[in-house]
This record gives sequence, structure tokens and C-alpha cells, in this order.
Amino acid sequence: MPAAAHAQGRDTLARRDTLAKRDSLAKRDSLAKRDSLAKRDSLAKRDTTVKSDTGGALVPLPAVPDSIAKRVVPKDTIKAPLAHAESPQLADPTGSYRLDRAQIFASGARSVGDLLDRLPGVTGLRTGWIATPMTSAYLGDAGRVRVFMDGLEYDSFNPHDGGAVDYSQLPLWPIEEITVERSASEVRVYLNTWRVNRTTPYTRTDIATGDQQTNLYRAFFGRRFAHGEALQFGVQQYGTTPERAGATSDQLSLMGRVGWARGAFSVDAFMLQVASHRGSIVDPYTLDSIPQLASTRRDAYVRLGYGDPDQGPWIQGVAGTTRYAFGGSPATTTGVTIPTDTTAADSAAVKSDTAVSGSQYLLTGGFSRWGVRFSGAEHYFVALHRSLAVPSVRASYDWRGLSLAAFSEGKGRDSTSRREVSATIMPLSFIRFSASVGQARDAMVRDSVLSPQYRRLEAGLRIHDFWIGGGTITRGAVALAAPTLVNDSLTSVREPSASAKFVNVQGRVWRGINADVFALRWNDSTGYYRPQFQARSQLYISTSLLNRFPDNTFHFFLGLTHEYRSATFFPLADGSAERVDGYRTIGAQLEIRIERAVLSYQFSNVLGEKYTQVPGFFMPRQASIYGVRWEFWN
Repeated sequence: MPAAAHAQGRDTLARRDTLAKRDSLAKRDSLAKRDSLAKRDSLAKRDTTVKSDTGGALVPLPAVPDSIAKRVVPKDTIKAPLAHAESPQLADPTGSYRLDRAQIFASGARSVGDLLDRLPGVTGLRTGWIATPMTSAYLGDAGRVRVFMDGLEYDSFNPHDGGAVDYSQLPLWPIEEITVERSASEVRVYLNTWRVNRTTPYTRTDIATGDQQTNLYRAFFGRRFAHGEALQFGVQQYGTTPERAGATSDQLSLMGRVGWARGAFSVDAFMLQVASHRGSIVDPYTLDSIPQLASTRRDAYVRLGYGDPDQGPWIQGVAGTTRYAFGGSPATTTGVTIPTDTTAADSAAVKSDTAVSGSQYLLTGGFSRWGVRFSGAEHYFVALHRSLAVPSVRASYDWRGLSLAAFSEGKGRDSTSRREVSATIMPLSFIRFSASVGQARDAMVRDSVLSPQYRRLEAGLRIHDFWIGGGTITRGAVALAAPTLVNDSLTSVREPSASAKFVNVQGRVWRGINADVFALRWNDSTGYYRPQFQARSQLYISTSLLNRFPDNTFHFFLGLTHEYRSATFFPLADGSAERVDGYRTIGAQLEIRIERAVLSYQFSNVLGEKYTQVPGFFMPRQASIYGVRWEFWN
């Protein structure tokens, strides 16, 4: 009689986050890692028998070809990571935040501006759908938001932009981690680009479509090799035709990285290119227009690093270059802020040239351990026959209920030096206090108006898993930068000191139901580039149903977001001011993850509100976009 068949156990699958030694070689007889091709039922020999699912009769398994039986499954190995730029320690419990790659895509954000809208004091300024110009102002000042990519400062080289960063030209898809630091005087956004550390090939495909005749495609590939070499590349292409006050637009962005890492040493070269084409956008009601755009921007750098900025001593050197080829209408402003003393001849050259380029060199290093972090950096900028060295230092301490952070930067490209100190203390597990003070001093002008003081005070109380807090923001007299990329009629203006009060609530309401709400009110009603009242409320369900799916192969997210603004005033070059009416909108987002595939759906402006965020250009009505993101290993 044949022997009784035994149930076959499921092969062990190592999880994605399994820790492994750097550069370790998988042993010949070790268990296959998570991404190996091991099946649930191991390959059986030709004469092996198992029980039938129908009656218990013994049936033979089909014969396995010798070519399959002899196939060797390659072992997966985690290699030493490529260096990454320092992410600051955050001493702001409610306004600052850090998101990893999965959280960035799950947030539903289509641009950096969508993420910044979650911060009290930030006002998003958009002219339409995803391909149109957009930027943000902090405390009413468009110059108080700065972006850094892999440690290098990201600036707009388009002469139309007036120095503000155009988020429609700054893609989110190549980003691995984003850290938003809200200090008292400004908001700094730190972007670290995508890296891989596994020898198993990684690919991903994203496809989305929706209203405004929007179609979007993405593809990724990344792999580490046996001796630590790295190869990565990705591409995104989208096209859209807005239904109102828009023009056919498309954008193609490419990224690539090659590198090598072994132990604490690493070297890599990175390139990101964004080619945009957009027709002239004319509003049929006001006849305002945004010039057509045909541009190609290429950012590239080479980085040499030792150590990890998150642990122990580290040092990095980065040499980067940016080239912006402009093919749109003649510029009305220079906007390029890299030199601090650009002459009239240089300005004319920027207007007439079809390309502008600049270089950055960064030497930085520091130490991080036992909750203590400190670092120093020297930025060296070269552009338009001018050069500038900008030193900076940063220190922080985080232990139990105490967080301290300090930052100091020398005169930058806008001739402004900065000093900031932030602190958060939790005397009890359910009470916290936070404070931040800062100063921005203009080295070129002695007028105290251009050296404002900034303060933020905040307190919070936790009830179970729910935080309720509030505070005040104070901004000294300041000269507000003009975001001319959203309307070239806007102008800079001096404004007296102002203060605002805000409240926020965050946390889990009940089981999988969560809330994230803030509301802010300024003490005046006629401030420029900022509404007197502003609120954002998000109520959402987020659950993985681990009792039903213990392997975490499922996740469900459903959220509703309500945004409100009162009227906003914009100063014009002729000395007058234009009033933009307030509005309220409701948006919805649905995300369902099954294994490694994510189905997403977003519906903006559910109520069909007719509104604008800047003078002259209407936002789209009831726009939806939906698609799938799908990861593949090996």
C-alpha cells in the first residue's frame, strides 16, 4: 500500500523589511528571500502523490520537465544603500511632517503644493489643472517657501516665474522621501530621490486617466548588482486638455541613476529632465493670459558620500548643474534669483537667451547618535557670471518628551540670512507645548522692514488617540515677493506686521476613522496673498483589516476633504488691488491595495464650485482621475 500523503507546508516568505547585513552573500542552503520564485507547492517528483480535493483518491501530479527541475532560483541580497541627503529633525508636532514613498503616492497629492496645503499658514496659488503654473505663499510671502532636492536648492530658471518655484515643473514621482519643515520664518521642503538596495529587479507601472482629457503613464526599473553597483531609471508622460480657459498640454519627465556602494562608501550620478509643452491659456471672462511654454529643464549631479546622516559620522560632496532651455514668449521679468547683484546687462541676457544654466557645489557633514544631531554645510552657487558661498549649520536634540532644533544660514541668493530656534516639550504624555522663533535679515538693505521677526506658539492636549491644539503665528513687517508666474500683473509690496490664531485636531476618532483639521484666522482682513479665514478638514477611514488579512495583503482608504477660504487680495503693478472671492470645495479619495497593486480614484470639487485662487483663472469643475499602481519584483 502507498504511504499516506502529508500536507505540504507553505514555503516561508521573508517580508520586504527583513533586515540583512550589508553586502552579505546568501548561503547556498539558506531560505529563499521574499522576492524569490519559490511557489506555495514545491516542485514534486514524477511519482509523488497527493490527495484529491474531491474525494480522497490518490492522483499523480503531472511530470515536471528536467529543465524546470534543474532551474536555479537566484538569491536576493540587500546591498549597502547609496548616500542620501540629510533630513532635518522636526521640532514641530503638528505642522511639519515626513512621508515615505508609499505615503506620498497614497496621499493623492499631484504636486508639492497639494502636500503644502496641509500646513497652517500656507496658501496655495493655482491657475488650473495639473499642467498650469502653481506655487504657494507662506504667511502671505511666496519667497518664504524653499525646495531642496538631494541637498541642492531647487530654483525656477523660467524668467516668467519671478523666482517662485513652479510646482507643475517639479515632478513628485521620482521622490523617495519628502520632509516638510515649518519653521517660524519659512517652510523648507526636502526631497530625497528614489534609491534601490536589493539585487532582485524591481519594476512598477502606473496608469491613470480622467477628466480634462487627462492621461498619465509611469514606469520604473531599479536593481542592485552583486558587487554593489546600482542601475535605476524611470519615465512619466502625461497629456491634458482643460475644458475651460486652457490649452493642450503635455509633459515628459525622465530620471536615471547609476552608482556603487560598499560598506559606508558610495558614489552615484543622478539626472532628472522635464520637457513641458503648453499652449497659451486665455481666460474668456477677463482676457487674462498665461504665455505659452516650451521648455526643457535638466538637473544632474554627482555625489560622493561616507556614512549615514541618520546614524554616526558622515560626510558628502555634491557637484550639480541645472540647464533650462526656454522656448516660450519673451520674458517680462527676470525672476532668476541665483545672483545677488545681477546687472541690467545680465537681465537683458536672460531675456534674450534661449537657455540659462547654473551650477551648485555642496560640501556637508555631521554626526548623529544618542538623540543628538549636528551638521554643517557650505553651498557654492555659480550662475550668470556670478558666484556666491552660503554657509549653514544645524543642530538638534530629541530625547523622550523633549525636542530642540536650531538652524542658521548665511546670506543666500535673495540676500537674506536666517536664524531659527524651535522646541517641543511634553511634560506629560497627554500634554505638549511648542515654540519657534526666527529672524530673516536682508544684508543689502538696512531698513528694519526687511528684517522681520517671526514667532509661533502652540499647545496641545491628547484625549485617547486624538490631539486637540492651537496657537498663534506672528510675522513682522515684511516685503512680500510677487508670484508673477500665476499672473504677471502682480507686484511686490511692503506690509506691516500681522498675527494669526489657529486650531488643529489630529488623530483617530474611533477604530479606523481618523480626522485631520486646521482652521486659521488673521487679525486683519485686507492682507495680501493670504485670506483672512482658511480651513482644511479631512475625515477618512484607513484600515488594513489585519484580523481578516494577517499578511497585510489588503488596505482600504476612503477620505473626504473640505477646504474653505475667505476673500484674498492681490496687489497689482498699477498700485491697485484685485479681490478674489472666497470659496469652499469638497473632494473625495478612494485607495484599495490588494497585494502589490493599488487602485485609486480621486474626485475634486464634488459640488461643482466656480472659483479661482488667483485673479483671472478658474479652477476646474468636478474633475476626477483614476488608475492603478502596480509593483513587480523579479
